[in-house]
Amino acid sequence: MAQLRKMDLTQGVIPIQIIKFMTPLAITFITQILFHATDVIVVGRFAKNAEYAVAAVGSSAPVTSILMTVFLGMGAGVSAVVARFMGAKDYKNVSRAVHSSLVLGLASGIFILVMGHLFGRAAFQLLKVPEAIMEDSLAYFKIVLRGMPAVVIYAFGCCVLRSVGKPNLPMVILCASGIVNVVLNIILVACFDMEILGVAYATVTAQFLSLAMILGVLYRSHGAYRFLPGKLFKIDFSILNKVCYNGFPAGLQNGCFAISNVLVVHANNEFGPGAIAATTIIGFAAGGLINSIANAQHQTMITFTGQNAGAKNKGRILKGLFWGIGYALLIGISIGWIARFTLDLWLPCCVKNPSKEMLEFARIRATLQLLPGFLFMILDVVSGTLRGLGYSVLPTVISMFGICLFRVFWVFCLFPFFTKNYWVLIMNFPVSYLLTSTLLGIALWMALKKFPADRQTKLFK
Repeated sequence: MAQLRKMDLTQGVIPIQIIKFMTPLAITFITQILFHATDVIVVGRFAKNAEYAVAAVGSSAPVTSILMTVFLGMGAGVSAVVARFMGAKDYKNVSRAVHSSLVLGLASGIFILVMGHLFGRAAFQLLKVPEAIMEDSLAYFKIVLRGMPAVVIYAFGCCVLRSVGKPNLPMVILCASGIVNVVLNIILVACFDMEILGVAYATVTAQFLSLAMILGVLYRSHGAYRFLPGKLFKIDFSILNKVCYNGFPAGLQNGCFAISNVLVVHANNEFGPGAIAATTIIGFAAGGLINSIANAQHQTMITFTGQNAGAKNKGRILKGLFWGIGYALLIGISIGWIARFTLDLWLPCCVKNPSKEMLEFARIRATLQLLPGFLFMILDVVSGTLRGLGYSVLPTVISMFGICLFRVFWVFCLFPFFTKNYWVLIMNFPVSYLLTSTLLGIALWMALKKFPADRQTKLFK
């Protein structure tokens, strides 16, 4: 984000600078989560069988996530390539990169659409989605698939705008399409009783509205990144190779995380619609809030550490790390405790007349996933600091081991050993967070030992 990158984080009051940099990022991520959560909340409030409707909507998320994350991760490649060409003032290749990336987005979206239709039912059966919600889940999933080309092209278009210094436009587009999504959800579900199909069609409509607005903004632009439909037929495969080279590692990491989460979902689904609905609500209502702030902290620490590493100011890096972990503890513990101990008040607002079974699953999930959510925030602070120091591969390797492989071991080895107890299944979250944070902390300590000391190294000087 251009305005954020221009901030000089090598000077000034560290806690204030971190908050100023982190806040707009967090607002963007939280807004995105809130708009996605409206599908769940609207069917939870207005559907005749609210618990089953929420479970049907939520059960499609893991499959959609696997299909989308790899391709959306490619947006990192789009950002990197466009930004480099802009920095070099190579405007001819900026135009080629923009149009080639949009074509790649279209092809990726169509691929997701086709694969979803071909293997959707098999994937749902593999995840042991209960028969009681299978058809509703598939109906929602197949409608949402139609918006996949719009989703990927929109994401790539946002990457282009951010790379050329237009960070606010994607946020405006997101807000506009999100409001349309909310209004259509309420109209189609509350007024026309379309329930699951209503929220699905509202989502797809909002996605294509986002696509139209992002292309409209690019078309009305006056720089080298202007979108001209005729140039879509002039694909530069050498630039596409650069985009894939820069973006595929991020997409692969996202894909691995999605697969590891699907394994947990597979085991979770064995407990029935109540567990699925509880997982969906906890994930959107509070888990999404923790994840959004953690992502904002991660990006903040990358930039803060990177700038101060360039200035060779080790003392300021240590102070930034101290404040980053402090904010993670303060925010994470606050959200986790408030969400957990007010659960019986806010959960019925999302799902009318929740069953005792669903409430119990939600209590377990909130206790073991939300209360230790501060560990996930610390994990992102530490990994962001490592990346800011120039260690981009190391945190990825550690995260894949500590989260992905460890969860595979937990689900297939430990979980069955304890007679498939739900507490044991969800316990994988705090344990994997603690393991990964510890390993990242050791790696960061070793990296900082190699960093040259300066006269400001004392933490509280």
